[in-house]
Amino acid sequence: MSLRGLLQLLAFYTFILVIGGAAIRQTVSLRPIRGALIASVYKGGERVGRRVVASEDPALVSDLYEGGMLAYEQIVAESPVASAWGPAFALSFVSGKDGVKVTLGGKTAYVTPDELLLRQGYDHGLSIDSMSLSVGVDAGLVLALASLELGVLPSEVAGRATFTRIRTERHVPGSLPPSLATAESLTANDVQRSARQAALHLARGVSPEGRFRYLIDAGSNKTLLGYDWPRHAGATYFLVQAAHTTDSAEVKSAARRALSQLRDHALQRCGDHVCIGDADAGDFELGSVALATVAFAEAARTGLASDAGTQVRALAETLLSQQRPDGEFMHQLTLEGAGVNVQFLYFSGEATLALSRAHLVTGDTRYLAAASRGLAHLVGPAWHFFGDRYYFGEEHWTCQAMGDLWDRAPDRGALDFCERWQAFGRVLQMREGDSSYDSDGAIGVGPVVTPRLTPVASRCEAGVATLEALRKDHAPAARTAPLAAQLRRAMALLVRQQLHGQYTHLMADPDAVSGAFPGSEVDWQLRIDYAQHAGSAMVRWLEVEGPR
Repeated sequence: MSLRGLLQLLAFYTFILVIGGAAIRQTVSLRPIRGALIASVYKGGERVGRRVVASEDPALVSDLYEGGMLAYEQIVAESPVASAWGPAFALSFVSGKDGVKVTLGGKTAYVTPDELLLRQGYDHGLSIDSMSLSVGVDAGLVLALASLELGVLPSEVAGRATFTRIRTERHVPGSLPPSLATAESLTANDVQRSARQAALHLARGVSPEGRFRYLIDAGSNKTLLGYDWPRHAGATYFLVQAAHTTDSAEVKSAARRALSQLRDHALQRCGDHVCIGDADAGDFELGSVALATVAFAEAARTGLASDAGTQVRALAETLLSQQRPDGEFMHQLTLEGAGVNVQFLYFSGEATLALSRAHLVTGDTRYLAAASRGLAHLVGPAWHFFGDRYYFGEEHWTCQAMGDLWDRAPDRGALDFCERWQAFGRVLQMREGDSSYDSDGAIGVGPVVTPRLTPVASRCEAGVATLEALRKDHAPAARTAPLAAQLRRAMALLVRQQLHGQYTHLMADPDAVSGAFPGSEVDWQLRIDYAQHAGSAMVRWLEVEGPR
């Protein structure tokens, strides 16, 4: 191992020790109390009033209403915090559960969990770019909010104030209760309703021209900057799936508009082939071509678009042109159509699935052969290294391709690979009580890091494909039952965490974001692929597990 690799490994283990220490501190340091009852009034995604009250009597805060929503946060535990600076402060709080009491000169200010959620102050304390990881509370935001309440500069708060961590319980009169779906109680109707809501959320954000609201801040309902063609194509694929399974006119219309955007605006000539992207942006990405193929193939399969088969064949020819003799793909194309032999995460799996779907639509055996070669490479030479049976990457597209090919070109080596990957995920899958978060069914890296929801959803997509292939291969229940149970727990988590009105008081336009899937419990940026992965997983789960 190189010196750089050793240093990275040392840094990783140091981080794990820090996280472990923070978890112990979070668990053992809280002292149960019956503290202040904080009444806050929110309107249009902003707090417009606050008062510490003796009871949940609306008359005590009637002068603060201004047409907003009232929320109570009861302090139920507390512990001291030494300083408002450094990793110790950032990691002293459970995201979404803990706030801060700040005392200075006989005055007290509260930075409550609701306010930190609204301001997106969680998971922004410490960032480790090499691990794509961000944890802890944003100390700068805490100081800024407290200084406004106390009427002094943030520097004075940092230098002279006393900080106390507080745990609160929320009560919002008239709000919807949280979903109580569990692996034991989950029904097909629960999942069908969630999939429909996710599709309607995406559909509401498709413009007349066919572009999605790509990234939304849930609290303010503002559309943020950015766009991505692979994710546009993936979200379109889910809308086409949902248009077929929900029979919603709104979803069908949105799916057709999104398909038209791909065909009429994103489809570009690249030499003798066609690509997906912006002609003035430089090289094209193979992932955009692959997922557009998947979307058009689904539209052709379900009859949503009469010309979809033409687009499938044209795009599949591009994919064929970029496959190497060993089955791997070149992941970029120049404007002239020449392949650039670089590889990125996901694209080879997406291309393999796309060629499999293209064969289903066109019957062209070249696409089937290419998909089989692509899958063999993904589960073979691409993973030949020491320890390859004990480590896995992000294989959700790989295993969807394996499942899709099973009836026409079964690959038992690929099935074994996907079954082992799901078993690997089962070890990482958290259970209730593993952390302070809603953790049952989540994929976690410890009790302090807030579990992300999209990895759960994408693993469900792959898990359903693997389960279906195992059953078709007549695998015994000893192999299928653990995977089926794993999927139920993950699916129940997604149903619970979907936005359905549980944070209405904090959001400027709750109806606009209803049905969306956040990045995590405390990450309220809503990207289109979050809904796509969760929604597609639900559609496939209903097909495979719903009848059972």
